[in-house]
Amino acid sequence: MNQPQLDKPGAGLPFLDSLYLRFYVGPFQSRAAGKEKNLRLFKMVGGRILKEADAVPAHQRDLKVLVPKMKGIEDSSRFWSVNDTLEHMLITGVGMRMLVMNLASGRSTDWVVRIEDFKPKGKYEGSDARPDFKAFVDETIKLLTPMRIEDDALTHKHPWMGEVNALQWCWLLAGHSGIHLA
Repeated sequence: MNQPQLDKPGAGLPFLDSLYLRFYVGPFQSRAAGKEKNLRLFKMVGGRILKEADAVPAHQRDLKVLVPKMKGIEDSSRFWSVNDTLEHMLITGVGMRMLVMNLASGRSTDWVVRIEDFKPKGKYEGSDARPDFKAFVDETIKLLTPMRIEDDALTHKHPWMGEVNALQWCWLLAGHSGIHLA
């Protein structure tokens, strides 16, 4: 398939989707579950992602596929391969995990989260992202399980959801993975 015409990375979501994220998902839905439920969901979704990736033959894991438009996925993120998607989830997941750990420990950062910085770089082209993704899921569960992660006042800005605290970033780990599973 030829490269389709898509919006540039960082162009954002459609207007109504962005309102939904900013005024419903961010302030309400992301606070609906506690740390334990969020981590269970993250582990379960991570396992399902690996199962789906396992079903793709090795020689097709770099094949880019155009997926339909869906809520929560920027247009520029719709034409990726399995390896691209796993790499993206690793890049975003490591950043989210760092924010959860910092905020839960009472530390803030001046790091600016820019959507365009979280696109795949081609690191796994011709190889296999699955082992690194599995290790990331396992390590994240191990690191976050003993931490106190609650709906606290200390936040870090998400470009689409606004100010997000440690519990909300923990929820995003699973929610973001679930979007890419779909």
